[in-house]
Amino acid sequence: MLRALRDDAGAIADFEWVFANASADRLLARFSGPLVGRRMLETFPSPRARAYFTVYRQVVDQGQPCVLEVSLPGEQEAWLRVTLTRFQDGLVARLQDISPSKRSERERDSLLVRAHTERREAEALVRQQAGELSAAREKLVQTERLSVAGQLAAGVGHEINNPLAFVTGNLHVALEQLTGVARELGPPVAERLRETVQALEDARRGAERIRTIVKDLRTLARTDDTRLGPVDVHAALEFSVSLAMPHLRHRARVERHYGAVPRVRANEARLGQVFLNLLVNAAQAIPEGNVAGHRVVLVTRREEERVVVEVRDSGVGMGPEVLARIFEPFFTTKAQGDGLGLGLSICLGIIHSMGGELKAESEPGRGSTFRVTLPVSEEQGAPASAPAHTVADVQARKRVLVIDDEPGIGSVMKRILGRVHEVTVVQSGREALALLEKDDGFDRVFCDLMMADLTGMDLHARLAERHSACLSRFVFMTGGGFTTRAREFLKEVSVPRIDKPFEAEVIRALVAQAPPRRGT
Repeated sequence: MLRALRDDAGAIADFEWVFANASADRLLARFSGPLVGRRMLETFPSPRARAYFTVYRQVVDQGQPCVLEVSLPGEQEAWLRVTLTRFQDGLVARLQDISPSKRSERERDSLLVRAHTERREAEALVRQQAGELSAAREKLVQTERLSVAGQLAAGVGHEINNPLAFVTGNLHVALEQLTGVARELGPPVAERLRETVQALEDARRGAERIRTIVKDLRTLARTDDTRLGPVDVHAALEFSVSLAMPHLRHRARVERHYGAVPRVRANEARLGQVFLNLLVNAAQAIPEGNVAGHRVVLVTRREEERVVVEVRDSGVGMGPEVLARIFEPFFTTKAQGDGLGLGLSICLGIIHSMGGELKAESEPGRGSTFRVTLPVSEEQGAPASAPAHTVADVQARKRVLVIDDEPGIGSVMKRILGRVHEVTVVQSGREALALLEKDDGFDRVFCDLMMADLTGMDLHARLAERHSACLSRFVFMTGGGFTTRAREFLKEVSVPRIDKPFEAEVIRALVAQAPPRRGT
């Protein structure tokens, strides 16, 4: 682990090693001695080390994981694969000794060169093997980077969602009650409560921003899922714009020219990854300091059975010689340390895997246009649930059961529903099973999908054997920590699902829409 050392202006000037496990100590001892407490540029003052420092700084500043292959000095050639991930104001570096494979690779390359020199007819074979090696490197870098990012995003999203659910819910309840009190007691009380209500409203908006970020993280965490389905390209674009905004806001205005387009057959997370890469590239093609003079334009339209998405920028553009090579792996026009030249080649592979096309047009000084074309999905998604139709539906007193091992969720659900409905809360899947076997007369059951003692899936299976009638009134709540079993369960079982954190009005509407019980 390395800690960023910043100068008076806040820029990263060096890194200090603050922790190395036993394996890392053994791996590096023969090259540099103990590292903890030492500074990177003081320990390794060479120009090569400064190039690596540039990459380390970029990972911290931009938050994008990176994988490097580093050669170490010494009598015997040694290589490390270093996977860098930002952690707080610093880095976590995962080291892997790849010296044997690199030496084997060097020996193989040497044999190929010798064979090429001796036999001209082997030229085609050498090119083929070089292409396979580049493809393998591309896949390895992509897999390492997305694995680290996906694991981090999934873990953070799951841990945040439960507390965020009862934070947003309690803020909503507090605002409702204070607003009601102010309205009942008149202007003098309303004026005294105005600042408190405004403070709670600001807190609610902040919580909503966190919820949006967590949702984006959960989308990012699904990048290892390659299944295709109906995807809303506008939602995927907006997800990508929100992530790319730190790069865009100081360079250009974002304009949207969205047409009426159907859903496309794609993978939501991987399509978002493509759009994010195109938006960041567009931002990097535009110099900072003239936001009013530059635009990034998003265009969508339908062309027969295809949907076209264009990302246009007013940046520096590209000449024909650069444009002809931009999709080649490891080709980049960026400075050393600013990129591996894999982004667009990976994007091209993703779009091709979805049956689509990715093309580019550009002229120096006139900006660039990247055009993604995808097939229309035969499935267009299920229609939204119908809202409650009458005041009587909404206000009728109903029995509600909440099953969640997070106490805060039960408390906020009681506050949201308790004034109108009878709410019972249990904090264990086993406790819920025992209760429902004695009394299944609940109008609506909200059940957490993942619980420690008995999961929502297990509870569903037990009830299906003897009390299947009550399952039609179940709604599963999820915090985003899906296992493979959970994903398959949600695909196979047609039970409503809501994601944490949820809106209070969504909870009330689900209770109002509860199907009638037997005998009612």
